[in-house]
Amino acid sequence: MNALTVTLTSPASAADIAEGKKTPDCSPLAGIGDFACFQWTGWFRGEANGASANTVLKAVRGNESLDLRVVATPPMSPGIPVPDGNATARALAQAAVEGGWGNGSALSVPSAPPVGPQTTTDNPVCALVSADALKQAFDATTQAQVLPGEGNCRYTFGAVGTPGPDSLIFSIEFHPGGASLLSRPVPDGQEIEGVGDRAILIVRSDPGGPKSLRPPSEVPLTYMSLMVARGQNMAIFTTQILISPTGPTTEQTKDRFIALVKGINF
Repeated sequence: MNALTVTLTSPASAADIAEGKKTPDCSPLAGIGDFACFQWTGWFRGEANGASANTVLKAVRGNESLDLRVVATPPMSPGIPVPDGNATARALAQAAVEGGWGNGSALSVPSAPPVGPQTTTDNPVCALVSADALKQAFDATTQAQVLPGEGNCRYTFGAVGTPGPDSLIFSIEFHPGGASLLSRPVPDGQEIEGVGDRAILIVRSDPGGPKSLRPPSEVPLTYMSLMVARGQNMAIFTTQILISPTGPTTEQTKDRFIALVKGINF
């Protein structure tokens, strides 16, 4: 899965323009605007040879600033190709030129590094809940791998194909200003009292195996997604787990999930 975001600021303040030209760890790009550069960040180490998560194009032209970025989720099975930072950079650069940001000179796109910097685990989204708190809440026995992203954080435990608490994948998405999204009806959503200003839970089950991008399993994969509004912001907490026939039931797991999220402040 890839997500494309486009942010154009026009007019941008002098401070924004100056900041854009000083973007850290940014490789210069020729042929676009008055200044342009690329960042490759958030690489997921330990998954499919360290796939790149984020490819970011920053550009300045006159009193305008442009941010084009592709966020790629890491592949979860061998059949999914690893994101290509070079190809993504070329596509973003060409899109900027076709969007009128070319400056008439030849387009020269820098190469993505073979291994990019991993997003730090002090990502504020990851700080919302610790791996130890998750381990305790779900009775997991393995330690979670923490995979930070752009505005999100994912925790993957050690036995994704084996029914039980260690089949857990837990993720958080934070959406500043997104509380209004919960003002409308949510199909198949269940109102949860006592969590944030408003909380809606969606639960579903899918067959285990290739469709779930996990090792085959006779046990269905249970998804629980809890959308929570607090003030002007919204966070989405998602758990994916293979419910063991000999362990906590779906209802018990749901109660643990809700109790955990209830104690998370954002």
